[in-house]
Amino acid sequence: MAPAARDVASRGTTTRIDIQWMRALAVGLVLLYHFWPWRVQGGFIGVDIFFVISGFLITTHLINHPPQRFGDLTRFWGRRVRRLLPAAFLVILVTLAGVLLFAPATQWMNNARSAITAAVYVENWNLAAQSVDYLASTSAPTALQHYWSLSVEEQFYLIWPILIGVLALIVRKHPDRFRLVTSIGLGTVVAVSFGWSIYYTAVNPSGAYFVTTTRMWELGAGGLLAVVYPAVHAKLSNRPPIQVSLITMGVVIIGASALLLNGTGFPGWIAALPIAGAILVIAAGPADYPISFDRFLKWRPVQLLGDISYSVYLWHWPIVVLLPKALGHEVSWLTKLAAITATLVFAWASKTFVEDRFRGPKPLGVPLRRTFIFLLVGMLTVTGTGAVVWLSTRAIATVPNIDASGDCIGARMLLDPACRNQDVHGQQLLMTPLQSSMDMSVAYNLGCRWGYRHPMYFPECVFGSTDEGAMQVGLFGNSHAIPFLEPLISIASNHDWSVRTYLSSSCIPSMRLRSVFHTNLQNQGCFEFTKHAIADMKQRGISIVVMSVRVPSFYDLTDSMSLLSQFADAGIRVLVIRDVPLHEGFVPDCIAANRNDLSACDSPRQDSLKPDPLYDAAQQSTSPLVSAVDLSSGVCDSMTCYGVIGGLAVYFDDQHLSRTFAMSLQPYLEESVLSALA
Repeated sequence: MAPAARDVASRGTTTRIDIQWMRALAVGLVLLYHFWPWRVQGGFIGVDIFFVISGFLITTHLINHPPQRFGDLTRFWGRRVRRLLPAAFLVILVTLAGVLLFAPATQWMNNARSAITAAVYVENWNLAAQSVDYLASTSAPTALQHYWSLSVEEQFYLIWPILIGVLALIVRKHPDRFRLVTSIGLGTVVAVSFGWSIYYTAVNPSGAYFVTTTRMWELGAGGLLAVVYPAVHAKLSNRPPIQVSLITMGVVIIGASALLLNGTGFPGWIAALPIAGAILVIAAGPADYPISFDRFLKWRPVQLLGDISYSVYLWHWPIVVLLPKALGHEVSWLTKLAAITATLVFAWASKTFVEDRFRGPKPLGVPLRRTFIFLLVGMLTVTGTGAVVWLSTRAIATVPNIDASGDCIGARMLLDPACRNQDVHGQQLLMTPLQSSMDMSVAYNLGCRWGYRHPMYFPECVFGSTDEGAMQVGLFGNSHAIPFLEPLISIASNHDWSVRTYLSSSCIPSMRLRSVFHTNLQNQGCFEFTKHAIADMKQRGISIVVMSVRVPSFYDLTDSMSLLSQFADAGIRVLVIRDVPLHEGFVPDCIAANRNDLSACDSPRQDSLKPDPLYDAAQQSTSPLVSAVDLSSGVCDSMTCYGVIGGLAVYFDDQHLSRTFAMSLQPYLEESVLSALA
């Protein structure tokens, strides 16, 4: 985050009032966005403003003092280490302690991983990787994920001085050309990064939001301004109407962006709006006239907020995430105001007692070489702490082997008449919430599913009998079919069958090419996955296909009938399982927060059980080879869909059946499979 750059801009000169109030504006937007996201839906652009400020200030320093030898680089990096890392390490450790105190154990591993990646400043890449993980993309936010922007900046600080040093080396015999060559070099980086940002945002918008390559141009734009700023300043200085007009335009653009942007297509080309606004304000330069922004915003509280903006950014997000968990309920307006006050107090304290004590060429008498020793020790301490938390949590997350065929366990609580008049949730939980969150099919670990990251790769897994003459069962569908793998394997074991998987993530099997994903290649891959699966099942002589699919609203009966006819026309039996009910929120998290009232994890049937056109098509089919089964009666009664049934969490997240609960449906699925074969 950009306020970290303030001490390198012009040490020994007066701090620019305009940049200070821009910092205050940027961090204020971020605070409003995170505490009241629906009020200021575009407040996330505060980070982009910080990027521009950082790029401008850092490049200003590097242009005035271009690195000429390795020692220049180490001194620059040493100042960055002393300026940024002490407070950053402190917040990570305090936040991790807060997570262990207030967050459910189901969230410890993700937060520990964020602590590790934040400590080594690659949290942005960690989040980018998770954004394309179907199971992780809807996970609860970690208390340290805001370090993604700090990671982008640290990577910028690592690369940028080297780039400028190389450009300075190129013109070492013609120093008068330094700014021209630097403008060309930095301009090329900005242009390439901006072009990549437009492309990659269209291809992978979730990942593009975090990666450095799509954000470098924002910092570079501030850097490019720094190179040409002396010439711009010479033309604008002492021209109040022009300066004030430019600043007004910049503020209007920033304000409109904060109110109107909603994150769609961001960063992409749309990020040029807040970037342009910030560029206009900085380019206009100081304008402390009787009627101007600087005259009004040099008010001490505004300047103080700008001064502590880095610490405000560090502390605010852990408070946003952990406060509701500590209180056990959503926070009110008054509580949010108190939280903001606490954020400011923590920020002032860490700025005064941590940041300032480590600034300067030799803080507390420590020579430069010890700065890097501190860097190494600090990173080892924080990453080691995160690793201990992760490994310890992983050790206690081992899923117990529960016999789901026991009386009134799991779905049997609703489906077995002998279990009536008992508490649907069961007398006791048979797994901890943490174990429930890890209770998923082996298909995930074995890589038995198509994914849009590798759209032309169609993995298959085979289970059960290896006899050449064994009857073959196909499991076909997207991630909502995956939980039925273990029940099918058990059924196959009972009858000496073989099970072959044709599974995917997010891909809806269809005989028509659909625009479901962000690129034509991914859409084509999903379409080819369906064609490959059907062709392979026909070639291998699959006797019966068991299907379950989560489908979007545009998937209709025509699609479904066309898909089912592919199997019926080939003489292959099809059994369609109605899609499972969807749940509001992560069930293991809910269990952890409501152990004494598991009904809090239930939801109305009418909200959870969605229409399923594939199931409807199977019911309406006139082919004797097509049949359907509705197992939702093992999850819902006439009024309620449950999060916990018979001592088991129904889901390991918010929509995928847990492995053990799915096993409790095995006898009812087996009955349907045998009936379909008959």
